[in-house]
Amino acid sequence: MSEVSLYRGSLFALAEFRCAPGDERWRSENVIGPRPVAAFPLTSVVIRHAGHDAALANANHVVFYRGRERYRRELHDPRGDRCLFVAFEPAFAAALLAAHGLGGDEIPVAYGPSPARSYLRLRVAAQAFANGHGEALAVEEAVCDALGSAVDAAAEVNGTPRATRRGTETRRGRLVEDAKLVLTERAVAHDSLAALAQRLHTSEFHLARVFRARTGFTLHGYRTQLRLRAALERLAQPSGDLSALAAELGFNSHSHFTGAFRATFGVPPSIVRESCGRRARSELRRILEAEPTAAL
Repeated sequence: MSEVSLYRGSLFALAEFRCAPGDERWRSENVIGPRPVAAFPLTSVVIRHAGHDAALANANHVVFYRGRERYRRELHDPRGDRCLFVAFEPAFAAALLAAHGLGGDEIPVAYGPSPARSYLRLRVAAQAFANGHGEALAVEEAVCDALGSAVDAAAEVNGTPRATRRGTETRRGRLVEDAKLVLTERAVAHDSLAALAQRLHTSEFHLARVFRARTGFTLHGYRTQLRLRAALERLAQPSGDLSALAAELGFNSHSHFTGAFRATFGVPPSIVRESCGRRARSELRRILEAEPTAAL
């Protein structure tokens, strides 16, 4: 099954989507259903909206689609394309945009950053519902928080740019996509800024400045977020040594991993790993609901 429904309400539906590497949809144009969609990738995949350049999407990003929008996907992760997605009614989009100081009834951007704690809150709520012990209100609030935070972050990153030559903007866009590829494929490596710039045939200053302007992330922050969001997949398994996990993900120590995780998500990894238990799940909800919005 390529789509698993997790929650369906009057204004939006939440589901998990999977497209295996051998699926025919990799070889043909795809079309979104009649409702607009926000996709939260669980694996990395290259997406090309019709009429736009291709872009690498991974767990650091949200991908927005208009109703019936055409697009193509290109394989990047050997596991295929996996994501959580929200399909919502135009009325919900209009209310969401109005609540965040924007007009219209369509999300005006194709991509945006996915703020960390909102991403965690959505993952936990979706996992709880998938395991049969979630609550509708918790899912609805998590979806609203994730979409609202993503819209805010996307609006900030995609503000009105200064006038530049078309060729310059194209080169900058390609540089950022190439940098995203390197960081995604080498997330556990310890490449320096100089090493990254050398790989990408550019200067350290230019790479750092353009990447942050285009993505809303620093290079280091982007790599760290990839590591931490990969940790969420591993922490869904109730057993395992956190020190070994920290080393596998590229962190210098258990304390470094735990500190980065807590600073990003607001909770220690042990709480997330044990969230299938009633007490830990209650503690996780208390912390997330106290601070529903966080930095990237």
